[in-house]
Parts: sequence; structure tokens; C-alpha cells
Amino acid sequence: MYKLLGTYYSLRIANTLLKSNRLAAVVAKLGYQLQVARYEKKGASIGKNSQLICCTLSSSSKGDRFFIGDNCTITGVTLLAHDASPTLFIDELINKKESYLPGARRSYRDPITIGDNVFIGWGSIVLPGVNIGSNVVVGAGSVVTKDIPDNVVAAGNPAKVVKSTERYVESYREKLMQYPERF
Repeated sequence: MYKLLGTYYSLRIANTLLKSNRLAAVVAKLGYQLQVARYEKKGASIGKNSQLICCTLSSSSKGDRFFIGDNCTITGVTLLAHDASPTLFIDELINKKESYLPGARRSYRDPITIGDNVFIGWGSIVLPGVNIGSNVVVGAGSVVTKDIPDNVVAAGNPAKVVKSTERYVESYREKLMQYPERF
């Protein structure tokens, strides 16, 4: 990864000086590969053509897992695949008295699975064990506490289905026809 990082920054500097569209495309691709590698290091499996932008993935000493499908855009989202709150009430979950030590607390872990063609809006939080279906839009600021089925738009706290993806697409097609300058 360090070699890739060095190449990325070298080419980025070169592109600043040369301003080449071709070089810019190479820099963008390397930047994307670095981004994916960073999230994979935190336990994410990321499908083709998916991007995570400014996301936070939880991590525990035992490892959290995130499965993200193809063609997803996840922006400014927090994915929480573990919950350490039971350690406040269940003494058997405490391994070490000093809570700051690695592995001091046993937390509940359950992977998060996100299907294909999913958009999750900025500021959303997805809790442990949640499965989000394919062809789904999750509105910004939502808190996803339960599974979301395929082909819907969900929003709110807690997130609830508000409409079908088909209706959502129809409304944006109408906006495109009415206000093409906004796209």
C-alpha cells in the first residue's frame, strides 16, 4: 500500500504541473484504489464501482465486517458493526479492569451487509447486523436500526420505507424534464 501511496502522490504532483487529462484519470484511479484499500483494512469487502466518501467504520479488537455490493455510493456514513454497551451491565463481558487496554471488553459484533446499487446519504448511521437490500436509497441523516428490503427509499430515525425506488426514479425523471439545468 505504501508503494501505491508514493506513486499516487508523485503522479498527483506531476499532474498539478502538467495538467494532463490522461494523467488526471490515472491519479483518480489510484486515489480510488487507495480509498478502497483503506476501508478494506478496516474490515470492508467492497464491490465493483462502489465508493465510500468520508465514512467511518467501527472497529473492535476482534474485527468488524462490512459487505458492500456493486455500484454503491455511501457518503459521510457511520457503519457500526459492534456494540460495546452491554459491558456496562454484564460483568462476564469484561476481560480487563482497565478499559483502555485492547480487548478489555467483549462487544457484540454482527456484520453489516449492503446490496448492489445502494445510495446512503450523508450523516446516516447503520447499526450492527443490518442488511440493506439492493436498489435502495437511504436518506441523509437516517438511523438504520432494522433491515431494509430491496427496491425502496428509506429515511428517518429510525429509518422507515417511504416509497418505492420506482416512484423515486419517476420523480427525478420529472425534475430532469422540468429543470434540466439543475442536473
